[in-house]
Amino acid sequence: MKQRSIILFALAVFFAGTVFFAGTGFAWEQGHVKIEPGFKVTEQWDSNIFYDSTDEKDDFVTLLTPSIASEFGFGAEGKHKLLMSYLVELGIFAEYDDQNYGNHDVNTGVALDFNDYTLDVNNRFQFTSSRAGTEFENRNLRKIDTFDTVLGWHFNKIDFDTGYEYYIVDYLSDTLEALNRYENTGWITGYVEVMPKTKGLLEFTYKNIQYPDTGGRNADAFRFMGGVKGDITAKVSGLIKAGFKAKTYRNSSANDFSNFVAEMGLLYDINDRTDLTFSYNREPYESTYSNNNYYSGDHFLADLNYRFGGNFLAKLDGMYFYNAYPSPGAGESKKRRDHEWALGTGLDYNWKEWLTAGVGYRFHQRASNIGSRDYDQHVISADVCMKF
Repeated sequence: MKQRSIILFALAVFFAGTVFFAGTGFAWEQGHVKIEPGFKVTEQWDSNIFYDSTDEKDDFVTLLTPSIASEFGFGAEGKHKLLMSYLVELGIFAEYDDQNYGNHDVNTGVALDFNDYTLDVNNRFQFTSSRAGTEFENRNLRKIDTFDTVLGWHFNKIDFDTGYEYYIVDYLSDTLEALNRYENTGWITGYVEVMPKTKGLLEFTYKNIQYPDTGGRNADAFRFMGGVKGDITAKVSGLIKAGFKAKTYRNSSANDFSNFVAEMGLLYDINDRTDLTFSYNREPYESTYSNNNYYSGDHFLADLNYRFGGNFLAKLDGMYFYNAYPSPGAGESKKRRDHEWALGTGLDYNWKEWLTAGVGYRFHQRASNIGSRDYDQHVISADVCMKF
């Protein structure tokens, strides 16, 4: 209880200071420098905080999210950029306070633009226990660092991007040491203009995956993709690419991956009030599940926004994931298959340029052929977001 009081007091001070400086011009844009603090408070009721298939436990959760983002332009007309952002999410549970958590997300980067050549270097550090995008039902504290750099060559109607990424995840629990890993990824993409605002592309990617404490999960992966980028139609823009990926585990009797893969991210600008974003990814994902080094996933995401008059924004979002495991898990008689979907709706009201309030509801379900992996979840929320 004392720890919670300290956290709330510290954030109250941060919030008060942010409001004060916003009123006195501390958060500002001047010349090529931009600084934007923010603060979001969310109150939500979660019907199933442990993702249980039976005997679900509900709780009220307060989410406090202070953030700050900055941009500094330099060089001719500020065309080069230095970027930095920091976001904290504090989850405070009313009843199950042993579930309280703090997630930290720090991004730094530099973007250099020399007309015919560009260089982007970015680093993202996360200290988190988030379950999003994982197989975990419980929170597991871990450090994640992602460093990437992309060098671009831009010619008349032909462009090339050469990229490198280093990714490392380090679990703080000794029982999860075997899941610590790092990845080195390199790729080259060639683009050719096929229409004034549309480019065709070919891409080759190589990835090396190393588990220092579990040699049987070490792998090499090769991926070949082709596709288009830019304006797909008059109202649809984005990226579509598809191809083939082979992923081979060096010292393991578990199944390798060799199959079709795809990546898609599209924006449909329906009209002045309405837009739809859609994404699809088909990939083999690293697994923490016993007897499987990976699972293949088909992941669909969509967001629909409609802007009413009077500063109202209606939101509808949905997801559908199909995950398939190549082998039965330990003690299980069949290969695991998951159908996971969610549907959410919300309404935001933009009171001021810097102040937005919203309410929302989201239903989330995982239906698995392994009964203990099923769960349903209802989340009702209200939030206030301030940016200065």
